[in-house]
Amino acid sequence: MNAEKYVKDIVNRLKCTGKKKKEIKNQLLSDIAARREQGEALEQILAGMGSPKEIAEAFCQNLSDAERKAYRRRKIGQTVGGIVLVILFMAALSWWMIPKPVALGDSPSQEEITASVENVIELLNKNDFETLRSISIEKMQPIWTQETIDQARQNIADDWGEMQSIGKVYLQGIKQKGKFMIVTQVDVIYEKVSTVYTISFDKDLRLEGLYMR
Repeated sequence: MNAEKYVKDIVNRLKCTGKKKKEIKNQLLSDIAARREQGEALEQILAGMGSPKEIAEAFCQNLSDAERKAYRRRKIGQTVGGIVLVILFMAALSWWMIPKPVALGDSPSQEEITASVENVIELLNKNDFETLRSISIEKMQPIWTQETIDQARQNIADDWGEMQSIGKVYLQGIKQKGKFMIVTQVDVIYEKVSTVYTISFDKDLRLEGLYMR
C-alpha cells in the first residue's frame, strides 16, 4: 500500500467535516514525507503508525465538540440534500411516476444523444461548470456550482476516485403537458463507487435535469 492509499483509507473512516478531513489528510501525508526524507522506509513508517482503522478512531476521539456537531449537521443535511438535485430533475422524475413514452424519432439520433450523455459526465468529472452552464437550459444554469455538486456526490460517497468505465446508455422519449424530453440512464464505474446517472435533455439536446444515485 502506498502512502496516498493508506491516508485515503484513514480519511474515509473519519466522522468529521470535509474541511477537517482535508486538514488531517495533509497533516498525515506531510508527516510521512518528512519521515521518509529522514531515511525511514515507507513500510516501516506505516507499520509503526498502525492500521487505518486505529488511526481514524484516535482522530475521532480527539475531535472537538464543535467539529462533532458540524459533522452531525452535515449528516442530517445529507439526508435531505437530495432535494437540491430533485428540483433540477422534477420533469424527468415525473416520467418515472407517470410514464408517457413516445418515439424518439431520427433527430437527434441515438448516437448524438449518447455522445451528449458522455459529454455531460466528462464535464462533471472535470468540474467544468462553466461549460455545463453553457449547454443547460436557463433554469439549471445557476445550479452548476462546486458546492452543489460536491454535496450531491457526498450523498453517495466521500471519495469516488477516478472514473473507470461508462456502461450502455438507455434512452427514452417522453411527452408531458405538451413538452417533449429525452431521458437517459447510464451506470458509471469509479474507483470507489458505482453511480447511476439519469440525465434529461430537451429536443435540442440542452441539459434539463440530472440525478445521481
